Amino acid sequence: MMNSLIRPDALSARKIELLKLLLRKKGIDVSRVQSIPRRAASGPCRLSFAQQRLWFLDQLEPNGSAYNLPGVVRLKGRLNLRALEQSLNEVVKRHEALRTRFAEVGGAAVQMIAEAAAVSVPVLDISEL
Repeated sequence: MMNSLIRPDALSARKIELLKLLLRKKGIDVSRVQSIPRRAASGPCRLSFAQQRLWFLDQLEPNGSAYNLPGVVRLKGRLNLRALEQSLNEVVKRHEALRTRFAEVGGAAVQMIAEAAAVSVPVLDISEL
C-alpha cells in the first residue's frame, strides 16, 4: 500500500520506480493500490459505519461523554497565546474531521463539514492561588 506509507509527490521518479520494484519483490501488487480520492461534494455526506455507530449511541444517550478522551498538557515557561491559537487554527483548517458535526437530514444522519471554525484558548489565571 504505497500511497498510505509514502507520499508519492515527495519522491523522485527514480525512487518511485525503486520502491515499486522492492514492493513487487515482496509480492505486493502495486498496480492494485488505489488512493482515496479527495471529497468533491460541498454538502452533507453520508456517515461511515463507525460514524453511524457513534451517532446511534448519541441518540440513546444524548451528550454522553463515553467517547471523550480527556488529557492534560503542562506547559512551562512563557506562553505565546497568539501563536498557540494560530497553530491550533491551522490544524483545524487543514483537517475536515475537526470541523465535522453530525446532523439529521430527511430522517438520515449525515456529516456536515463547516468551511471554517475558529479555535480560541480560554485562559484562567490562577497565579494568586
